[in-house]
Amino acid sequence: MNESHNFTASFDSSGDDDGSGSGSGEYDIEEEISDVTQIIVISAYAIIFLFSFVGNSLIIHIVRTRTSIRQNSFNWLLVNTAVADLLDVITASAFSVPFFLCENCWISGVIGTILCKLIPFLLDVSICVSIWTLTIIAADRYLAIVCTGCQTQKKPLSSRAVVRSIIAVWLLAGLIFSGDLYKYKVEEAEEEEEEFAVCSHQWHVDSELSDILYQAEMIVKVVIAYAVPLVIMVVLYSLIVNFLWKHKPPGNTDQNQQAHAKRTRNFRAVIKMLMTAVAVFALCWLPVHVCHIMSEFYKDSYNDIPLIAKGLLYWLAHANAAIHPWLFITFSENLRREAKGISQSIYKETSMFLTNYVPSPCQLRSQPLNLLLAEQTQ
Repeated sequence: MNESHNFTASFDSSGDDDGSGSGSGEYDIEEEISDVTQIIVISAYAIIFLFSFVGNSLIIHIVRTRTSIRQNSFNWLLVNTAVADLLDVITASAFSVPFFLCENCWISGVIGTILCKLIPFLLDVSICVSIWTLTIIAADRYLAIVCTGCQTQKKPLSSRAVVRSIIAVWLLAGLIFSGDLYKYKVEEAEEEEEEFAVCSHQWHVDSELSDILYQAEMIVKVVIAYAVPLVIMVVLYSLIVNFLWKHKPPGNTDQNQQAHAKRTRNFRAVIKMLMTAVAVFALCWLPVHVCHIMSEFYKDSYNDIPLIAKGLLYWLAHANAAIHPWLFITFSENLRREAKGISQSIYKETSMFLTNYVPSPCQLRSQPLNLLLAEQTQ
């Protein structure tokens, strides 16, 4: 079994046992997936799906419906991150859970082919969009804080620049991962004389050339969707922190001092939130990217890793998409206030519904007595 040639952290097992990824029609699982493993992994994905869906939907709803928040173009970058994270969890669940549920079974026919190509493509794109949106946010904060006095730029990204950046990130990510639409395909596999469809991937029929292409693809993707944006963000946030530490307010009046102190506190709160989000992304995805490199250059060591361990490492990577929105809500006063208001409103409406339409235990106990009294009265 070969699970290696997949950047998206799914569990494709369509390749040959030698790791060539040639997608022979035979399907063999060397490590049996136990019921306990199925329950653990599927429950784990259900948890991150729930937290990601609620958290990211909250951010999208708040920014879309609250005028004061919607008018700040910076918040639309948070929305873009939320959309990418939602797409990440949805596609990761759709691609990873079937492997543990029915050993990589897939839908056959035209619909199966479309989903086999589209789901891993959208998964890769969403991961790339999420990290590069965080990079754009870092650049925006650098322009807003450090470059306030620069000649070239005296304010953060404009609304038009934010929209263009968002569109560009999605288009470039789609272009980078367009190869997924080519290499993924549905094939018929056979196990114990039983045929079933699997979603496999193959760059070329020549196994040696296919391995070279997979190695090149893996290096490019890890660099573009992890290393480069991470280095850029570390540099930008280091410059921002250094500026906030050393910068002194203009003038010596109390009013200037107070205004500068308040602005600095706000900036520091935002930077703390964003740096935490970047750290979470880096830590969540690091183990998986190490596995990606091992899968191409140290196959024997990679194959020695237990399947459940791989599953949990990939789960940790996608858990990033569930952690992000709650970080933003926790650190942002505006988002936290609006989220609290929404939760209180939901609680109030739920309480009213239960009070008006759902009988209490006392009412349920008294119903037989009331019916008996009514019959005696008649």
